[in-house]
Amino acid sequence: MSSHDDKIQSGGGYFHMKGVAWSILAMGLSLAVIIVAYAMFGHIGPSFSAERINEQQAELRKEYDLPYQEVIRDQSVLLTPPSLRNVTQTTTTTSG
Repeated sequence: MSSHDDKIQSGGGYFHMKGVAWSILAMGLSLAVIIVAYAMFGHIGPSFSAERINEQQAELRKEYDLPYQEVIRDQSVLLTPPSLRNVTQTTTTTSG
């Protein structure tokens, strides 16, 4: 028999597997926490971020006496980055 078989039979070998087991346990617990948090809070989505930005802009406009600007509520506009909102869509085709 080899020394590998002796370790299996005597039950005193694979101590390095404890690290693997702890790692798998930690990943499982982390995944469970994420699932529980998602179940409690649900999907927040882009509307949360848009609302928070609107609140921040209103506070800053009030603090620095800036002119009022209308709040954008259209989801298709909110999902487009501000730098691309005024860009017209033109497509060019090249013949080859």
